[in-house]
Amino acid sequence: MTNVAINLLTNDELVQEFRDLARQTGTVYTSDLTQEKYRPTPERQQRVARLQAIAGELRARAPLEQIKGLFEDDDVDIRGWAAARFLETLPALADATLTGLIVGKSASEVLEKLRHVRTPPRARPTLQEMSVDELIQRFEDAATREYWTRFAGEGDVPEDAELCERIVDELHEVMRELKHRDALARLLPYLASDNITVRAEAARATLTIDPTQAARVLETVIASGDLDEIGAASLDLERFRQGKIVVWGVG
Repeated sequence: MTNVAINLLTNDELVQEFRDLARQTGTVYTSDLTQEKYRPTPERQQRVARLQAIAGELRARAPLEQIKGLFEDDDVDIRGWAAARFLETLPALADATLTGLIVGKSASEVLEKLRHVRTPPRARPTLQEMSVDELIQRFEDAATREYWTRFAGEGDVPEDAELCERIVDELHEVMRELKHRDALARLLPYLASDNITVRAEAARATLTIDPTQAARVLETVIASGDLDEIGAASLDLERFRQGKIVVWGVG
């Protein structure tokens, strides 16, 4: 950490010192791996104060392209500090960066996911016109889009609940078309998906096909602690065990 007055540094020097200090200081996103950096020592407190002062100067000068570069850095701590300090300077990019830090993706990947989730699927071919393979792909795509609605809200509301409801309706239509073609078993491999929402939706669709495995997946979803999935998974598992329909027209 230098002792040069911040107002005397060039933009390039400010950005470089911001990067250096962020690497040395760490964030909550790497605290498990670099506990020593995150320990609240007097030295760390000094680095935090200097980081905040540099960020304030950069916000005042607003060299946007250089600030954008911080959001795109390969270092998690640099991205974490940039997203926290420049949230009002570049809000969309900062939000995408914070989301990316949570889900392990870059800001550009997050923005592409959100663009996709907000784009309505094509009207043609209709579900009835699709092959079974196409319906399976549509199922995975829709369930993945449902997952990303939790990050598609605006302001202080992280989730786009209305969009999520529309996608769930779409998923149920896909499930019903697969049932009509006696093809729900094709969804069983998705019980092992890396995406928790895809797993949960596959479980709902296959409760009458493989009740033991599908119910077990819903139990693991409930046990995961994922607040976006626990409520619906608990309700659906209870309904199934009571002999009630979970998804109308599916079972």
